Amino acid sequence: MDTNSLCFGKCAKCTGGIYGADQACQAMGQVYHDSCFSCCVCGQKLKGKQFYDFSGQVFCEEDYLYSSVKHFAEVCTSCGYLITDMVLQALGKSFHPDCFRCVICSETLEGQPFSVDKQNKIYCVKDYHRFLAQTCAGCEQLILPTEGSNEIVRVMSMGKSYHVACYEGKSDI
Repeated sequence: MDTNSLCFGKCAKCTGGIYGADQACQAMGQVYHDSCFSCCVCGQKLKGKQFYDFSGQVFCEEDYLYSSVKHFAEVCTSCGYLITDMVLQALGKSFHPDCFRCVICSETLEGQPFSVDKQNKIYCVKDYHRFLAQTCAGCEQLILPTEGSNEIVRVMSMGKSYHVACYEGKSDI
C-alpha cells in the first residue's frame, strides 16, 4: 500500500486532509501539514525543531525568546532568567523548579515543605527551625518541633516564648 495515499487525518491549522507521511507533523497532541506547523512570526517550518506555544500561537525559539512575547512569559524570581519550561509557583512568584532552594543549605524545595522569614527568604523546614527558632525564656533552649512533626508549639506570655512544659512548670510566670 502506498503511504502517500493514506490519510493521516485533518490538519489542526487548515483542516485539510493530510496524505503521506512526509507531509505529516504531530505536535501538541494534534496532526498538522508539515508546511502548516510553522512559526507565526517568521513562517519557519517547525517540524523536528524547538518551538513554543504561547496563547495558542506557535513560535520558533528565536522569535519567542527575542520578541515582545517574552515580556508576557514568566521570569524566575530567583535567577531572573526567562522560564521556558515548567513554572513553579510559590509565594505568588514564579521560579524554575531548580531555583526554588533553601537560602541556607541550597536544597531544592520543589514539592517539599518550606518556611519563609519576614523578608520572604525561603528555608527548608530543618534550617528554618535551626536558625530562626525562638529560645525558651524558661530553660533557654531552642523551641523546636517535637519529633515527627514540622510544627512548633510554644506559649507566648508577656512578650516571651516558652516550651509548653516550661511554662506549665513555672509558678511565678
